[in-house]
Amino acid sequence: MFKKMILGTLFAGLIVILVIGGIVRTRAKLDQAAETAVSNSTTTGHENHEDHEQQRTAVSEWQTVSATVTNVRNQGLWLQLQTGSTVRIRKQPWTFAQSQGFTAQIGDVVTLTGYTDGAEFEICVIENPAAGQMAQLRDANGRSLWNVHDES
Repeated sequence: MFKKMILGTLFAGLIVILVIGGIVRTRAKLDQAAETAVSNSTTTGHENHEDHEQQRTAVSEWQTVSATVTNVRNQGLWLQLQTGSTVRIRKQPWTFAQSQGFTAQIGDVVTLTGYTDGAEFEICVIENPAAGQMAQLRDANGRSLWNVHDES
């Protein structure tokens, strides 16, 4: 009988140790997964930004061009440059321009000030002379003003 009590106690102790070990290991794995998720979410927002501002070189040459508004939507503003190429102000910067009171209609001729980054024209300031409106989208260094988390 005494032998059964000792074996029962040892068996119960072994079960307790295994359960505690499992709990500790699970917590460690969850903490590691949470840290990985946080680091991935903080880097993903900036590194995969569609404007690739981390890779942008310094703004060296500003240009001012005229463009005609060809489409106005919630998703953005489409413009045709005098050269015939199309430029789009995407949803975030377009919403930011609208928050500054900027409006445009199809057929409006607007003035764009910006720079060429690779093959794309990056718009920094858009003006609608007929309506007397202006919206600044980027600072003098070319950094977006609509993205408050932009630390590049």
